[in-house]
Amino acid sequence: MGAIIALARSHQRGLAALVFVMAAATVIGCGTAAANETEDAAATGDRSGLDDLPATFEGELPCADCPGIFYHLDLFEDRVFFLRTTYDGRGAGAVVDTIGSWIVAGDDGRLALFGGTEAPVFFRVVDNGTLRKLDVEGRDIESSLNYDLKRRKELDPIEPLLRMRGMYRYMADAAVFTECLSGRRFAVAMEADNISLERAYLRAQRQPGEELMVSLEGRIAERPAMEGDAMVLTVVPEHFIGVWPGETCGARMVTVELENTYWKLTRLGDEPVFLGEQQREPHLVLHSGDARVAGFGGCNQLTGSYSVEGLTIAFSDIASTMMACADGADTEREFSAALANARSWRLIGEHLDLFDGTGDLVARFEARNKD
Repeated sequence: MGAIIALARSHQRGLAALVFVMAAATVIGCGTAAANETEDAAATGDRSGLDDLPATFEGELPCADCPGIFYHLDLFEDRVFFLRTTYDGRGAGAVVDTIGSWIVAGDDGRLALFGGTEAPVFFRVVDNGTLRKLDVEGRDIESSLNYDLKRRKELDPIEPLLRMRGMYRYMADAAVFTECLSGRRFAVAMEADNISLERAYLRAQRQPGEELMVSLEGRIAERPAMEGDAMVLTVVPEHFIGVWPGETCGARMVTVELENTYWKLTRLGDEPVFLGEQQREPHLVLHSGDARVAGFGGCNQLTGSYSVEGLTIAFSDIASTMMACADGADTEREFSAALANARSWRLIGEHLDLFDGTGDLVARFEARNKD
């Protein structure tokens, strides 16, 4: 697996954040299995001043281009967070919900929130009742303005509404959704767009109870438990988006490098990439030493060149061997077209997305261990 180097790519912002995230990596481990083991151990360990969880922290903080941003942050004992940021004066789109995983690392009590963005959001644990917002590099902000969130007397969790990805399983008239960024497992409410989700899953599964990646617009809200009178947090699938066989969540709080990583092709545009029983997986490796692309298109070996500047990317001189194949030729043709149309890239965790000039997704990849 690629090295853990969150914030180390050329467009990212600084050494301070890199040092912090590398320190966090020593806590959460390298690789999916190691990360899971150390996350479980960390969940009951020292929180550097954060006691009596779960808890809600709130405050209005400065905004560069609006009157202010109201933060509502819920921290849970299992290292999961819910965050709602409300931008004053923005109108439509003023409220943004994020969920994910949190960790406190280092001797100075820096709290990092790993959500659906490339870089974590940083706070400092001032004391059990105060979190202080840090800059994008995880450093203190030199200002007389308020950057503090204060703990409320009681937990008052939001009901996040956002686009989610997770592993879904349906059996015996009940469904479970394990959200990728937080790692938390939720029951799925049989309401809203659940029928579309359930039917798409049943069409895509190869065996009963298989766990498959799905994406949806959903709300996390309290609903009655399957048994007893308790209320439990449940995913309400407001709008089903897609089911993606062959994709996984990857390890939480882990970021791999764009270059010198084995990237397995999992999606072309809005369609998942399906493999035959003995079919070799399409993939790419971007070799940093000579800016060379090498991989497999689904039928033939692929070679070519690439260039990266910030978040822009371009592939050129893509060529392949000329073998005829019973399977994979169509995938290879679409794969080559996606590379030709790629203009920008985004790397979140162990997933790489390529976009065309209009911002539409042309290909998605997942990091794989070549061994």
